[in-house]
Amino acid sequence: MMLQGHFTDTLLAVDYRDLENPIYATWSFMRGMTAPIFFFASGLIFVFLLLKNKRPFWENERVQKGARRGFQLIFIGYILRLSFPRLLKGYFYPGMIAVDVLHCIGIALWVLIACYYISDRLKVALPIILSIGAFLVFLFHFDVKETDWNAMPIILSNYFTKANGSVFTPIPWVGYSMLGGVLGYFLNRFPKLAFGHWLPAGLLIVGVLTHHYSYYWLMNLYEWTGIHQFYRHANFNFLLWRLGHVFIAVALFIWIAQLWQKIPALLLRIGSETLVIYEVHFVLLYSTWFGIGLSRYWYRSLTPWQTVLGALLFELFFFILIANIDRIRKYNWSWWKPQLIYGWRFAKVMARKRYHKWNMKRVLG
Repeated sequence: MMLQGHFTDTLLAVDYRDLENPIYATWSFMRGMTAPIFFFASGLIFVFLLLKNKRPFWENERVQKGARRGFQLIFIGYILRLSFPRLLKGYFYPGMIAVDVLHCIGIALWVLIACYYISDRLKVALPIILSIGAFLVFLFHFDVKETDWNAMPIILSNYFTKANGSVFTPIPWVGYSMLGGVLGYFLNRFPKLAFGHWLPAGLLIVGVLTHHYSYYWLMNLYEWTGIHQFYRHANFNFLLWRLGHVFIAVALFIWIAQLWQKIPALLLRIGSETLVIYEVHFVLLYSTWFGIGLSRYWYRSLTPWQTVLGALLFELFFFILIANIDRIRKYNWSWWKPQLIYGWRFAKVMARKRYHKWNMKRVLG
């Protein structure tokens, strides 16, 4: 979903983006499900694994790994946005510190760990803490979105506003991870739920009801409480609407997993290498590191048939990549080490030359 969604959104020509076209409208609808499902699944998996370790909070290895993983994802998020040719010229560009999905997943991991700590300290059930947190994140989404964050340093304000080029912000997306954590808690406590029909049937029913009736629920809450946020969400109801789709998708995934018990090893490996896939596709598609990539040559210029063929080839490339990932990892360091050393020396030489050039201009006026 992610690969073909990003490929199509980046390269399909503007003239073909017609929501009146049923094919494009269906694709657009399905693409909108990718981020909520991704964040929901990340919370589900992390909390499920977090609770497998029964040791106290400070001795829980998953807590330490999750905290480190959060730093790693945020760091990688910034690294992927670097443009080395621009940096060598001393050019700072706002996109370098914009916030994207990896930053938000990193923040989500920290939030889940914090909720786990609060639950442990207050002796309150973790699903209650997560549900309250998700409710507040969703409720105040518009307030955070419309607040003026200009007084804050841009590198921090990017976590609250898209005004400076951020694609995702932790609010509201962390809310989906927290709700995923609720399901992860129950699957950890009651693992047999994943092998029966009650859980997916319940998720399917709740998802369908949320899709059709969430607007009326929000309007009723507004009328009963007088809280204006409910009215605003009802008139721009994408958070609960998409949450309903997430529940439906998770229900279908559970049933598929029950029926398809012998999942091919390559598909399982692809699921375990999502970070590698994200990293490689980001550089190839968005032309970040070296200014060479698909978006540089075909940005929003392909016809529908070219886009479909290109998306299929793009996904095929990653199937081949993951199928050979162990072989690549075995030999990559022996090749990359001298390249990195050479690159570092070249960067120092270029920086030194640029400094001398700047210094001479300063001295000579």
